[in-house]
Amino acid sequence: MRPRLAPPVLVLVLLLAGCGGEAEQVALPTPASPTPSTVAPLTVKEAKGRYLAVVAAYDIARDELAEAEKAGRPWRSVRERAAAVAAANTTCADELRAVRWPAAVQAPMVALLAEHEVALRHWKLATGAGSAAELRREIRAADAHDGVRQAAKVRAALGLPPRRPA
Repeated sequence: MRPRLAPPVLVLVLLLAGCGGEAEQVALPTPASPTPSTVAPLTVKEAKGRYLAVVAAYDIARDELAEAEKAGRPWRSVRERAAAVAAANTTCADELRAVRWPAAVQAPMVALLAEHEVALRHWKLATGAGSAAELRREIRAADAHDGVRQAAKVRAALGLPPRRPA
């Protein structure tokens, strides 16, 4: 006959109460990926490529929205482009936040991310716009927080040339 094992709850209670005999040190597994605070900041060279890769989709989505507006596309079609901008804005901001930027980039990056947050509120409102007038109003409000000045400071800190207007 096999000996009966104590229920896991009883073992836990006994261990927590100090009745489990000698305490054995158990090494906790290391995290699968290091936390941002333990990751070294990117070098300026690494940060250049990372920044350009992260902002590319957002820049493209905004350019496509501008093209749809200039082409006089129906407002519902433009609203779909605004939804794409909102999604790209969210992804871009999340990815920018996940990087440990070089010291010279940190302050302008914080300012750029603050503009992304304000713009995102308006992009989301544009996505749900119920009329062409409401859509235009929200796009203008989002554009007022396009982050161009802050992005220019990030680019300068990284030694990148200014972005050419679309």
